[in-house]
Amino acid sequence: MVGVPKPEPATLRPEEQSLLEQITFEVSVLHERETTRASCIAAAVLARSLLEREGIPKVRLRYFTDPELNIGGRKKSRKDVFEANGTTGDAILQHPHFLRYLKYFIFGPDVPADTVARFRQIVVDDRGTSGMVLDQLCQFSRAETRRLSPEERRDAVEEFFKLALECGLDIGVARSIRDAVPTAK
Repeated sequence: MVGVPKPEPATLRPEEQSLLEQITFEVSVLHERETTRASCIAAAVLARSLLEREGIPKVRLRYFTDPELNIGGRKKSRKDVFEANGTTGDAILQHPHFLRYLKYFIFGPDVPADTVARFRQIVVDDRGTSGMVLDQLCQFSRAETRRLSPEERRDAVEEFFKLALECGLDIGVARSIRDAVPTAK
């Protein structure tokens, strides 16, 4: 498969990089309210800048806005879920739960770089039937998931789904890989 997209971090301008340095993505009850608030303000400004200049890769933005990519989302996109809960417009960009999406917009799938490279190489080397390649990708994704800690395994389902989409695979293949990850024992 020629022309397989390579998942890479978004390119940030100097002022955007400065905003990124002000953000703590891992907010929790352990963080002070002011730290979370400051992170959310900087995140909203950064997100607005990226949106205005179309600096977010289309596949990443689609992950947030397309209901088809929100598996189990009851035909609502991730953005729709914010809106259904009463958060609309720029308020979405300032919401603490938006931080994880901004992190994805900037950095891509949260998968080790060597895993991304090897996954992508399977797609690039696509020499078999589509079923054979899907089997290889599922097998690889399960093997990589086994190497993760229990906390990381929980997130691996979505991260491998994102990775498959970013490598240009169609949603059906990406869903099959997503479904294979939790079967890693």
